[in-house]
Amino acid sequence: MWQLSVRSVRHHAPLFLGTFVSLVLGVALIAISSAALGATFRVAQPTGDRPSVTLPDGEGTSHTVTGGAIDLGGVQSVLVMTGVICLFVTVFVISGTCALSIALRRRELGLLRLVGAGSRQVRRTVTGECLAVAVPAAAVGSLLAVPGTPLALAALNRTGLSPVDLKDAPLAVPLLIAVPAGLLMAVLGASAASRRAARVHATEALREAELDSRAMTGGRWTAGLPLLAVGGLMVWFARGANVEGATPLALFGTLFLTCAAALLGPLYLGPLVRLLGVPLRRSGSVPARLAVASLATARLRTASLVGPVLAVVAVVGVFTSVLGTTGATVKADDRSRTVGELIVEAPGGGALDPAVLESLRRDPRVAAVSAPAETDIAVADRTSVRQDRGAAVDLPALARTHRLDVAEGTVRDLAPGELAVSREYAGWYGYHVGTELTYGLYGRKPATGTVVAVVDGGSTLAQVLLPSGTPGLPGPERATVLLADDAAGDVTGDAARLVAQDLAHRLGTDRASVSTTAHWYDATDDEQGRLNDLVLLVLAGPASGYALISVASTLVMSYSRRGREIAGMRLIGVAARQVRRTALWETAITTGLAAGVAAVLVALGLGAYRAALSAEYHEVTVDVPWFTLAALVLACLAVGGAVALAATGRLLRRGEISAITARE
Repeated sequence: MWQLSVRSVRHHAPLFLGTFVSLVLGVALIAISSAALGATFRVAQPTGDRPSVTLPDGEGTSHTVTGGAIDLGGVQSVLVMTGVICLFVTVFVISGTCALSIALRRRELGLLRLVGAGSRQVRRTVTGECLAVAVPAAAVGSLLAVPGTPLALAALNRTGLSPVDLKDAPLAVPLLIAVPAGLLMAVLGASAASRRAARVHATEALREAELDSRAMTGGRWTAGLPLLAVGGLMVWFARGANVEGATPLALFGTLFLTCAAALLGPLYLGPLVRLLGVPLRRSGSVPARLAVASLATARLRTASLVGPVLAVVAVVGVFTSVLGTTGATVKADDRSRTVGELIVEAPGGGALDPAVLESLRRDPRVAAVSAPAETDIAVADRTSVRQDRGAAVDLPALARTHRLDVAEGTVRDLAPGELAVSREYAGWYGYHVGTELTYGLYGRKPATGTVVAVVDGGSTLAQVLLPSGTPGLPGPERATVLLADDAAGDVTGDAARLVAQDLAHRLGTDRASVSTTAHWYDATDDEQGRLNDLVLLVLAGPASGYALISVASTLVMSYSRRGREIAGMRLIGVAARQVRRTALWETAITTGLAAGVAAVLVALGLGAYRAALSAEYHEVTVDVPWFTLAALVLACLAVGGAVALAATGRLLRRGEISAITARE
């Protein structure tokens, strides 16, 4: 059976092109993502005299924590998400191409059954075909990963997402992950296709058309309905979860719904095509009507063409929209919570001069100044010690320059031995007023404090708030200034700008940079927007390129077995230009359907996530990368149209009679 599988792959090379290309790219992208992720774990941490602190946990075991470590959590999260997206799209596309390959060869499989092949032999033949494609594809993908990894790391370093440059790393472990993953994906894709092939009967295949009219098989029902139920439940539960729980529920719930939409595609795509064809039929366009009839009849082929676009638009759309909405909501919440009209910083970064802060507090136009001195601290838990974000604050002044929601306790000056914690932090670890925390500043002795207040001040608020003047902390990097009523005027008006200019002149431009709150947030938003665009590029770039190539290869597979269909159209009088227009209409309809279904799925996931955010933030700002998603859909449309025109042109150059009598 292995020899038969190899010969079948050689004879029907265009049919296996989609699987081959998908596996090559999947193995390469997974290997590159794994190598980049591994490079982050090999970053050498600073050596030398790094401050540390030793704390006992709740069970009395001492833990020593060293400060000054390089934080690579952000870039690691981005790389993990990139790997998840690439893996999902790979499995998605391979399953679709394998199913399409079987559907396009029903007559051949029927003849195989007619000469005596059993169901088990057919399954072994189909599985062997996928392995015959997967082994060289994994080898080519591994070869692509060798030059691709240094290029990817260099591009990642140029984005600035990593705090340090990532160095080239050995590819042995990433390839040991990627190659078996590629082979496993091929076997999984082949398993469903082989079960479908084993159910082909000789007489049934000999009298049916090129594509089976029974596209909704038992396997699609068995896998699609549970995925639909699980994805729907995850999205539903995301609405009532906290932000930390809602994020994975919304993301993976949408992924499950996308899988269900692909598996159940033959069930609903036909009616959608017919519904879309109502206005097209009224237009009187022959190519449009032919395209609608072809897509509505060949349901499995339609589902296979919709699949790659649906997968990449839905996955990229929900990941980037959730990330963008989180960032936009946090920024809007921080901006709305800031009551102070001015922001004072040290030029070029660093700590503010204490004399600047003292001068601000003595100014008669200033009502309040809050300048939290932030630092990393170690906090002991019941069985471990973790690193958190702390700050020494004047809590009453902070309550004047920012809107604080008090969940427990009262806002007052923190005395030595007293602490306040953020509401989010208290929710994570179950802290309440009266809870005692053992903490330590790096390079100093441990201390114990009692929680006297639980407050919510947005993302800018540190998790643990220490008394103002706590020794061992660096100076504050930024101060928020609340102006007196007679000096402030409108927050964004001329009065605040004039005060900012005067203060900058009095304090000295070499000692302090003074700007209005609105101007400072606008500048911060611009920088954050640049970083978000870079994250979007890292997340969407590989998957988008993968989808475009998969769209092209799937179309090549489809048109490789449509010679008789197109020749028949020519024999009944359809002009060559109408055949080409029909191909373009098919591409436009399938791409539009994929984008529409993906938009519905993204809206469901993002709507649930928005509901979760609204429970914790006063104002939720939905941020969808419309331009990126529209460009992705248009790129899929352009690639699909170009491949469809090239494929139909090749088929039109064949004679009608020879095309009908040719062996496919």
